[in-house]
Amino acid sequence: MERRAFLKTFGIGAAGLGTALWAGSHNTMRGGCYLQLGTSISAGTGSTHGGATPSLIGERLGMFAVNGAFPGSCAGQHKVSALNPVSLYAIADAISSDDWSAQQRTGEPVHDSSLGNLQAMRFSRVTHIALEYGANDFRYDRPIGADDDVGSETFKGALNCSIRLLRKSCPTARIFLITPWWLPTQDDRDSDVYPNRLGCFLRDYIAAMMHVADINRVPCLDLFNSGGVSKTNYRALTHDGVHPNNWGVLLRAVQISSFISTSL
Repeated sequence: MERRAFLKTFGIGAAGLGTALWAGSHNTMRGGCYLQLGTSISAGTGSTHGGATPSLIGERLGMFAVNGAFPGSCAGQHKVSALNPVSLYAIADAISSDDWSAQQRTGEPVHDSSLGNLQAMRFSRVTHIALEYGANDFRYDRPIGADDDVGSETFKGALNCSIRLLRKSCPTARIFLITPWWLPTQDDRDSDVYPNRLGCFLRDYIAAMMHVADINRVPCLDLFNSGGVSKTNYRALTHDGVHPNNWGVLLRAVQISSFISTSL
């Protein structure tokens, strides 16, 4: 879908896009610290905004915002072992232990800046933590696992373990999950029709994530089912079918900040 079709879909005129999306519950919270953990989608890979989604959320809500997202990361273990130290379970463990020795500098600016952001943080001051995962766990065939898993071998286990570690490190912070928007399979096919190599569909990871949120009594922002993005319009909001373009970054910031201000 082209830009004009996207504007028509969302009922927004080109001249008033920024104003229309930024209207509403702007600056409703004032104060606090927002930490975003996630993947390249969270990091803003490929958009000229770069990692602007967290900063836009902070601007909208009047909060200090930190981007701690790492491109390529999963919630659980990764098929590429070199990426394990920047997956959620390893980041949560590093926050809990204050030991960042496993996180190696990669020479990639986003990785280095995210790691520096996290190492410099005072986690006792964090008020809101968003965990946005599932896209790479689906695309790289991470087993979903059982409800009571607490290890990094499965998607549910990594989420369960990470939430518990973060609760110990940031006991007063409001932790919440964010599901991915609709996205295609690793080989660019319809993820509603084609599963990953484990036979699991993207919607299975979404359902698992929402169930983990219920088990752990944390909120979940379901962008997959209610974010307004699907196979019919996702290309208008991404630059490569997966990573948000400038329009996508802005819309994500509005949706996440609205969820924080109304649900947390």
